[in-house]
Amino acid sequence: MAQDCSDPCDCPSDPPPCPFGTSLVLDGCGCCKVCARQAGEPCTLLEPCDHHKELYCDYAMLSDTEHGICMAQEGQTCDLGGVIYRSGETFQPSCKHQCVCMNGEIGCVPTCANDVLLTSPDCPYPHRIQIPGKCCEEWVCDQSPQDNPYQSAMAGESNL
Repeated sequence: MAQDCSDPCDCPSDPPPCPFGTSLVLDGCGCCKVCARQAGEPCTLLEPCDHHKELYCDYAMLSDTEHGICMAQEGQTCDLGGVIYRSGETFQPSCKHQCVCMNGEIGCVPTCANDVLLTSPDCPYPHRIQIPGKCCEEWVCDQSPQDNPYQSAMAGESNL
């Protein structure tokens, strides 16, 4: 990877997988897609801060002029149930949501997959179950239908 913008772009064919809640952004040369650095993390021209969260690379924090620390621009804080979050701060109010405070506004994304499992010969009766100790429900496959009041009622009517 180039250390400055004078070298030609040499990017991987696939963008890197970023941690959940981290933006995929162009490096400072406008060359390659990289995972944006977060508040408090080191940053450089090629590893920029997450501008979607209003973070900037503060080069005054370190004596090295090529490296800085990602800092939040001053902005309005967010209040969620009496808990105050700084602008640019990422937080997880529950295991099912990842949120960020952006200048007084809170934006959240789900952490649990919201996929749908269609019936198939291998899985004729898919359904979600809550597994103790896990946040998100998981899909399981049954070979016969689960008892539910509607099926029982319908089965009872057919026997009349």
